[in-house]
Amino acid sequence: MPATDTVPFLEGVKRCFTRIELPNDAGLIARRGVVPEDRLKSIRRAYFLEAVIFFLVTLSVVWCEYWLDKSGTKLFRGVVGVPAVLWMFILSPIVHSRTDGPVFLQPHQQWNALGWYFWEFRGLGNPLRYYVGRDGQPPLMIKHWRCVAAVMAAMTLLYVSAAFNFSKEIDERYASHYASFGGKLGFILFLLCVIDLAWFFIAIPFMVRLDNFANSVRFIAAFLIGVLVFVVLFNLFFQFALEPFRASLENWHYIRLRGEPSAERLHVLLQPLKIGGQWSGYVTWGWVQQFIFASYFGVLFGRAFPVERSRADLMKAVLCTSACFSLIHLPNVWLMVFTFTGGIFGTILFYQMFNLFAIGFSHGFGGSLLNQLTPINFSVGAGQMRGR
Repeated sequence: MPATDTVPFLEGVKRCFTRIELPNDAGLIARRGVVPEDRLKSIRRAYFLEAVIFFLVTLSVVWCEYWLDKSGTKLFRGVVGVPAVLWMFILSPIVHSRTDGPVFLQPHQQWNALGWYFWEFRGLGNPLRYYVGRDGQPPLMIKHWRCVAAVMAAMTLLYVSAAFNFSKEIDERYASHYASFGGKLGFILFLLCVIDLAWFFIAIPFMVRLDNFANSVRFIAAFLIGVLVFVVLFNLFFQFALEPFRASLENWHYIRLRGEPSAERLHVLLQPLKIGGQWSGYVTWGWVQQFIFASYFGVLFGRAFPVERSRADLMKAVLCTSACFSLIHLPNVWLMVFTFTGGIFGTILFYQMFNLFAIGFSHGFGGSLLNQLTPINFSVGAGQMRGR
């Protein structure tokens, strides 16, 4: 790549670590003078209360199995969990677009308030615009074909890594079908084609916000670099501070170490196929988690505070979001530490790019690397309580 292109990109990555640049048209910053100040404060309080209430509901849905039997758990999750999901991901953006849309929408966005609240303001792709152009503009799949190609290439590379990394598991499960495809290679190629078509026609339209994806690449790079450094430091902390006391920690249920010693895990850094193989499956799960915590709670907390006014207000929103992300991992102490710290960095980046796929893709890398390099348990919830 020519130096004239490389230098600005690298400067952009560096700026991710040194500056916070909130976009004015991402639905996070309230327009001044649209409503009286007391009305604006009331709107912010409503956002804060909604975030807190629905986080507590989410926590209760996760933990209800601790105090209810199997049938009670199923009933509680149906009666409480299903309406909560319906509100959080369907009704909330509809209601807010009608009640406070003029406050957070720029003038050029007012005509399509629901569209912005439902898709772009949550960092999602816009499936209608993906297939259908508007105002003489071609569909997003054509207008941003380079971004589509980049996502397809990245995901294909990860799935190829998975095919190599899980070769034995694929043989055990699908060997009987190889003959129909002319052998294992033919079967793998067929499977990759099916997965790529699913991404092109279904996943990308909903999961990837294409209009700002090119700008989000520098944030992806920054997130990957930050996560790599942090996880390696986490590994070194385990190596030198905790591994010598592994036997003693066995009695401490929530912080004991599991699996291979930390020092023996560092070789994974020289095995990109192993990291990529796990990462391929973690992208979607990372996206789902960020859909909940960045796209819902993060946006609510971001509007609850005047984040554009001061770093203090911005950090209030970031810390509230990170605390929710951390607490949902109870009682796993180590995951809570990592998700709180990573959540701070991730939320700050999300507020600057509003691209959910970018943050989910990066989350997948962080989760995969943490799993490979640290001797901790990755389970959470009531099932991890002592005696269960």
